[in-house]
Amino acid sequence: MNVSLRAPARWQAWVFGLVALIACCGAFVGLSSSGLWIDELFTVHLIHHDGGLGEVFRRALTDTHPPLYYFFLYEWTRMAGFSESSLRLPSAVFAVLAIVIFATGTRRILSPAAIAFACAVATLSAFWFDQSQNARSYALCMAFAAGLLSLALALRARVRARNDFPTAHWLGLSVLGLLASLTHAYLLLALGMVLLFLILSVSSWRLRVALVITGLVVLAFNVAYYKMMMHSSQQDMQNMWFGNDVGFFKNQFHEAIIRLMARQTIAVVALLILFGIQRRIVGEPYFVFDELDTRWATALACFVLIGVIVCGIGTSLLVAPSFSDRNLLTCAPFAWLLLGRLYDAVGPRGYSRSSTIIAVLIMLLVGSYLLLLRGRELPRTESWRTTAQYVEQLPGCSNQQIPVILPYRFGHSTAFFRALAEHDFFGYYLPKTAQTQAYLPAEFAERRLANGLPQLLASRAANADTGGCTLLAWGVHDLDETSALKIALDLARQPGVAPRRVVMQEFDTYERWRLVWRRNPEGYVYLAIPQAASGASVEPPPSLDIQLTNHDRATLGDRVVVDLLNTYAGPTRAPYSLDTYSIQRWAPQKPPREDFLSVHRLTCDPATTKADWDVWPDPADPGCSDRPLPTSAGRIDGRL
Repeated sequence: MNVSLRAPARWQAWVFGLVALIACCGAFVGLSSSGLWIDELFTVHLIHHDGGLGEVFRRALTDTHPPLYYFFLYEWTRMAGFSESSLRLPSAVFAVLAIVIFATGTRRILSPAAIAFACAVATLSAFWFDQSQNARSYALCMAFAAGLLSLALALRARVRARNDFPTAHWLGLSVLGLLASLTHAYLLLALGMVLLFLILSVSSWRLRVALVITGLVVLAFNVAYYKMMMHSSQQDMQNMWFGNDVGFFKNQFHEAIIRLMARQTIAVVALLILFGIQRRIVGEPYFVFDELDTRWATALACFVLIGVIVCGIGTSLLVAPSFSDRNLLTCAPFAWLLLGRLYDAVGPRGYSRSSTIIAVLIMLLVGSYLLLLRGRELPRTESWRTTAQYVEQLPGCSNQQIPVILPYRFGHSTAFFRALAEHDFFGYYLPKTAQTQAYLPAEFAERRLANGLPQLLASRAANADTGGCTLLAWGVHDLDETSALKIALDLARQPGVAPRRVVMQEFDTYERWRLVWRRNPEGYVYLAIPQAASGASVEPPPSLDIQLTNHDRATLGDRVVVDLLNTYAGPTRAPYSLDTYSIQRWAPQKPPREDFLSVHRLTCDPATTKADWDVWPDPADPGCSDRPLPTSAGRIDGRL
């Protein structure tokens, strides 16, 4: 017998299965290592009350997601509480359940080795890794998607085996499809594709009619809900972070691939595809576990994935921008099936010495991502918890107003989102008596009037000389290191702050990079410190005696000191002022660095849109300047 027409050797299933099992066990490790990030905090806002499911539904209408997961989590937290571990434990369970459902549902169409390979790839992917410890609905979505796939395969087998109407299978698919659609909108698309494929492939008209009825009923429920949501949502559906251009769609599809498979796995899959093409060219057949059901299941998975991509783009263009990698990956189990099918078709058989060596190399490449499991014990999410601990312990700041930077991309500067940021984001880890007040970056820069803020900043700067609270600002979400530094520059030049300096304390989180975890600044606390002594040697900024918990202590990052040296306004009423700064960076266990920077200052305040989310206005924006645009230092040449 041609060995290529045999299933991959069963010993491969044991190895890949062990890899998947270790990864699944890791989902329950370090559930509280990271504080809640902004999407999880929004989830808590929807369920942290005593108003019952009716209040959950009312609050869910302000979001863009259906409410089923919120209903479940509300009831769960009545019993388990609101600790990070309690909130994330269901996602760990659902993520593992998705793997179990997938493995069980595909056992008649894929070999054990192929199933185990697909499960190993899935559990080591960035998406599964993140969502298995994320208090959002995506892990439940994967379980529902695996259920839809498994029920579709079971219905197909039932129809082939018997001629009577498959009542139980039809009802099961209908109920599961309704629940899935009320968990995430992209599962509504996935259900529609599954139903359409079944309608096109089954021969029974009774079953076709029943599947059409299922689709219409589920669609009616969702249309009714989304109609209510469109009238109640506090989100500006047309101006969220989603894009609607070809470049954005391409980028999100690329991100979906990267998050579906680790980079080494992508290389393995690419080589298997090339090997499959070579075998097709020479006319060699592929191994098929079940001649009819395997090919049907492969076609189903392709149909669903392509259909969800096309319909997702269509919905984004016709209704509201919404296409994203996370939304696509709610249907990840259908892609897992294709990975398993690829391994069955052209993966190493593992019977000969050469194929065994290839199989072992693949196992080493895929299994190498187990090294990233140490990240379960590292703080990986946004630094709301750590920065709150830091701010709460700042000398003299107890019961004082806490100025915070509104996450201006997450939600617009409406009263709803300001209150949400103050009480449910920044205030979540603070005492209930904390007085948080949210401001836009433009308000900290005085490009937009904010009553009382200039006086508050001046008083905090004065405290740097006399003692007391010196907190100027606190920001977490929507800030990268560049935008955070721009805010520090704006603070340092405010009347009443200069000539004191501003120190920006950074807080790091850990992010995946190949097979290691590297630090990345993500949270920022701004403090006023005294004016630098004239002629003195460069000294580090004063250290504060602040105690962080074990996990959060590792997030304390660099300190950046910003000092306004001078401002040149020019003899005429020019549209620009020129600010010159000294910028010092003090990093743990590294020598200090100092730079000098001169920047143009613009006082205009154009509307913030997703086309321009920078904290500084663009000189080309309407109304910002009637002068020629300035030339950056990097573009100076002899023709200037």
